[in-house]
This record gives sequence, C-alpha cells and structure tokens, in this order.
Amino acid sequence: MPCGLLDAYITACYAVRNTSFREVKTMKRFIAVLIAVAALTGCAGGIKGVSNSNLYGKLPPGGTFALQLISGDSLIGRKIERMISHQISKQGYRPTDSSPDILVSYAFDVHSAGSVSSAYTSINTVPQKSFVYGNTIYTKPSTSTATTSVSTTKLYQKTIVVRISDARTGEKLWESNVSEQGWCNQIFVTAPSILALMFEGFPHEQTNVNKMVTHADPAAKELMNLFPESTNWGCTRT
Repeated sequence: MPCGLLDAYITACYAVRNTSFREVKTMKRFIAVLIAVAALTGCAGGIKGVSNSNLYGKLPPGGTFALQLISGDSLIGRKIERMISHQISKQGYRPTDSSPDILVSYAFDVHSAGSVSSAYTSINTVPQKSFVYGNTIYTKPSTSTATTSVSTTKLYQKTIVVRISDARTGEKLWESNVSEQGWCNQIFVTAPSILALMFEGFPHEQTNVNKMVTHADPAAKELMNLFPESTNWGCTRT
C-alpha cells in the first residue's frame, strides 16, 4: 500500500545523521521518489465524514435481515453490501433470502464537488562569488530567482445511505447517511471508513458528527479484512 511507504520515509529521516554525504544524496533521491508516489496514489482511505442518523422505532433484538440496493452501480454495490452485511450481522441479525424480519436498504453516490488549488513558491539562490584579478578582489553579488507553481485537484463528494425497515409492515426503523469530500473518486476505497463512522454507537442517533476516520481505525480495518489481501485500497488523483 502506498501509505506504507511513509514508514520507510520516517526511518530514512532518522538514519541521515549516521550516513556519509554521498549516502545522504542517495537517500534524498529515494525519499523524493517515495513522496512522489504517495502524492499520486495517496492515503485515500482517510475521510473527514459528516454522519447523521435517526432512530424512528424500536429495532427487534434479533432475527433475520435481507439487503436491497436502491441506487448505485450494482458491481460496486455488491462490495459495499458485503461490508453493510457484516455490520448488521454484528448486531445479532442473520442474513436470509426469504421472509426477513428487517429489510436493509442502501444507496450510494459519487459526484463532482469542484476543485481546490494550491500554490507554492521556491527560491533558487546563486551564492556570492569572489575572485582575484591582479591585486584586486572582485565580488559578484548573490542572486535569487523565485518560481511559483500552482496545482489544482478535483474534489468528489461521496455519500452512503442505509435504511432499516420492518420487512412486514414497511415501517422505517432507523436511517443514516454519511458524506465526505475529498480527492478520491472511488467510493469503494473510502467505504470502510464511511461505514465505520456510520455504525459507531449503533443504533444511537448522530447529528452532524464530524470525525476523521482512516484505514488504520480498527472498525475500518475490520471491514477491509473482508476482502483479499491483494485488494488495492489506493486511489489515483484525477
């Protein structure tokens, strides 16, 4: 995972003081590559999400459930469904294909949220130089040039909505939605963090709860472990 490269970066920084000048130059090139890769792929699983949920009726203490995709790509939906199913099962419910006690409906959406621009300026300085001509010392003053670079990053808003209803009466019992905005446009990558926040303290109500959740969070990691170790949890900037 690209985020793991940061560990190598930190280790390299601490090792600088015990290396030769040539080794330091080599290390700087290596660290530059690490930073470039991290910038392109990013630690995309981290979110600062906004969570809202309401409890409309008493949830049964146990029983069976079925899942239903309301809106969103069906291919990615099956993967998100796996995570939601895990979260519901942890509450003491069992999945079934017929006559469930509760129906868990879900939808997800990704749309453009504009862009953000950043600028940085680098100063290149040519040091002062002196030379001797005959009996006279001449000094060439130092010069500096400034270069400003501007980068623009597209932003995307990702939202997951989950609703739990009584399968027999259709009565809505609980509903939650979590939205987050960032540069990653792949909701599957951020879904573990989104759902970890959504089901925190389930089924208690949440009102505009703002929280940062990363892939290092135990609840998010638990959902990621539902997929093969080879799963790519990175995201490329667009």
